[in-house]
Amino acid sequence: MMQFLSDTWLLWILLSVGGLLWWSGRDSQYFHYVFNRYLMALATLLLVSGIVFSLMEVLPGDCAEKYIAYKNTQGETITQADIQAERVRMGLDKSLPERWGRWVTNLTLRGDLGFSCAKRQSVNLALGNRFWMSFMFCIAGLVFAYLIAVPFGILSAFTINKSWTDKNPQHSKAEQLLGTAILSLQKVVDLLLRIISYLGLALPNFLLALTIILLYVFAGEPMPTGLFSDQWAGVPWFGVNGFETGKLYDFLGHIWLPIFVIGWSATALQLQTVRALVVDESNKLYVDAARARGVDGVALWAGYPVRHSISPLFNSIGFDFQRVFNDLPIVAVVIGLTDSAALLIEALSMTNDQELAAGILFLVALVVISMNFLTDVVLAAIDPRVRKSVLGN
Repeated sequence: MMQFLSDTWLLWILLSVGGLLWWSGRDSQYFHYVFNRYLMALATLLLVSGIVFSLMEVLPGDCAEKYIAYKNTQGETITQADIQAERVRMGLDKSLPERWGRWVTNLTLRGDLGFSCAKRQSVNLALGNRFWMSFMFCIAGLVFAYLIAVPFGILSAFTINKSWTDKNPQHSKAEQLLGTAILSLQKVVDLLLRIISYLGLALPNFLLALTIILLYVFAGEPMPTGLFSDQWAGVPWFGVNGFETGKLYDFLGHIWLPIFVIGWSATALQLQTVRALVVDESNKLYVDAARARGVDGVALWAGYPVRHSISPLFNSIGFDFQRVFNDLPIVAVVIGLTDSAALLIEALSMTNDQELAAGILFLVALVVISMNFLTDVVLAAIDPRVRKSVLGN
């Protein structure tokens, strides 16, 4: 019994979560909504798994041919009968629906992503911690993008309709000079932000990475490629004298590059998005009504247009993650990373390893769908407008 439960652990987790949400949703409209979104997320994952598996199966060649080709390089004589026997052993003689059903069953029951032909091991072992490395790169890139884009996007929206000089007749000459200096500084910052955002949208991430690496080369400094320098790559985190702070400093000296590069275009896009959302909200009637009641300055902007602009931004986190991950593979190749993004490039363009590529793509879809599910659940709980639209009260 314990063996059966350990072999089907993922299925029981999914059923337990679904059962708990269903039980809570009997008397709660909110949890009924969460349960429906949970079912929709699972159905979407099932559909995505079918699409990904089918696309990978369209690629020429299969695991049997790759394995036989590998044995052929070892000096063995291979016949067509050997290839067919290997297909039968791997179940590749079955139809596409049957193979997809087996893949989905193994995935649902125990989280098994299949067998990597090129690595000659399971996809789970081939990935190891690489997907978590890619996940942390993307999350760090998004945090970097939001920390810059949200405050500066709001600042850009705040100064869009302001003049360069303070012409308020109620101010003294000194106040007008100080106000003009502040307004001019804000307008210059806004202009620089626009230039940066346009460059971020137009300049490819890999070109930015190459430019930074070349600057290090021209300056005669070691290139910040990979995760560690050669000096610290094989050194454990904890040595004879305790924690190796030198390895931490070396890691931080390398890790900033992929985070900055993949967060570059996301920052530029979010700057434009935040600015557009806040400007759109600031022109609505409820803001004019608040201004007529005497609300002004930071209290007006923070309490009305900015507050109501955050929800759409929060709801797009899943899509932003997918956009950042799409930029990661070629950046990983340029910088010399060995995460799952670089492994995906290898599986698609070099080894033609369908199941490894399908596993990575499915995990990306899983993260995106999970983030969208969580943002929908959180927004329905904290935003009265969303709660009214999805719950009806």
